Amino acid sequence: MNRMNRNCMAAVLAAAALLLAWPAAGAVPGVGECMDCHGDRTIEKSLPGGKTLSLFVDLQAYRLSVHGGSGCVTCHADAKAPHGRLGKVACGKCHGDAEKSYAGSSHGKLHARGVQDVPSCDGCHGKHDIRRPKDPAARTFRLNIPATCLRCHKERALEARYPHLPDHKLLASYEQSVHGVASRKAGLTGSAVCSDCHGNHSILPGDQPKSATHRQNIPTLCGKCHPGILEQYEKSVHGKGMRGGIADSPVCTDCHGEHTIVKAADPASPVSSRNIPKTCSGCHEKEGISTRYALPKRRFSSYMDSFHGIAVEYGMTKAANCSSCHGVHDILPSADPASTVNRANLPKTCGKCHPNAGPNFAKGPVHVEVSPKKAMGVFAVRMFYTIFITALMILFVLHVGLELYGRWNRRRKGGREGQG
Repeated sequence: MNRMNRNCMAAVLAAAALLLAWPAAGAVPGVGECMDCHGDRTIEKSLPGGKTLSLFVDLQAYRLSVHGGSGCVTCHADAKAPHGRLGKVACGKCHGDAEKSYAGSSHGKLHARGVQDVPSCDGCHGKHDIRRPKDPAARTFRLNIPATCLRCHKERALEARYPHLPDHKLLASYEQSVHGVASRKAGLTGSAVCSDCHGNHSILPGDQPKSATHRQNIPTLCGKCHPGILEQYEKSVHGKGMRGGIADSPVCTDCHGEHTIVKAADPASPVSSRNIPKTCSGCHEKEGISTRYALPKRRFSSYMDSFHGIAVEYGMTKAANCSSCHGVHDILPSADPASTVNRANLPKTCGKCHPNAGPNFAKGPVHVEVSPKKAMGVFAVRMFYTIFITALMILFVLHVGLELYGRWNRRRKGGREGQG
């Protein structure tokens, strides 16, 4: 009897255990129970317009993700077994700082207004397959960031809907830039990617003072990777001007470009030896800038009239250009004793191309403005040759015209005599 009672008691306890283990309707599900449905690759939800949304979750990818050790309800707090439509995942519960930064960004403000094209957390990080940023498989791994950003910013349709966005071709050209090639082809994780310049959660338009890409912040931004050049620039006439609030002062992007930066040796670079004069003239030939800051005028045209300018125009890349004499990032006013174009330093500056250049070598003016007031001799010679060559061409054309007329006239007379 005692044995029968014990067997009955064991059966009752086993049944109770099974009942307790069986999930009640509306109970909080575990990962395994969620995967009973979401592990099916065919599970999907119907959307308006005949579209469908897959509800499949790759369990292996989830386990390898940063959240793989957490249960589904950590993010989907309102999930039950079974469940209907779930509320939006609140990433800010754990990532409050990132959520706050995102809310104040360009993306966050548009998202709050209901703009569907704007990426939220999952647009950049993923959903059930989120990896840590240092994981090469993560969308936010440094080498993968350009591809992540270009998923949206390379779309022509997106640009058409939002005309204020930069040209998609311009942004896509980053892949061919010196930074893009180093990142994509060479695999250099230290090369600049989108987030290094624009930020990540707190991206702002470039015209806002707090934006990392605001004009006044550009030197400091580029200086994070190029500290030595930043130090030179800050001591230069351009750097001092920018620091003093002169918005016309050039910054890195004015000379090097933005997304299309290529090596200086590349003929397409705005700072290649042949293009430097045009790049510098972008500011120095502007009437408004020259007048506003009492700068010498006609520097570009006077240079192009010189031997150096003509040589550069005809492809002689070793001929002196603006940076050969004035410097690059360390440009100083000619009155500064440290300036490469200070009168005392000209023999050394010219001596870089002309060995043994003495004090007398650099006495002549470099930027000669051909006018009666500035250079009467050069002006007179130029005018003489202009008039002489013009007159010679007119006489040549006149001579050819008279010769042709004479031939025609002789043929005409010969024809009449033959008829007679």
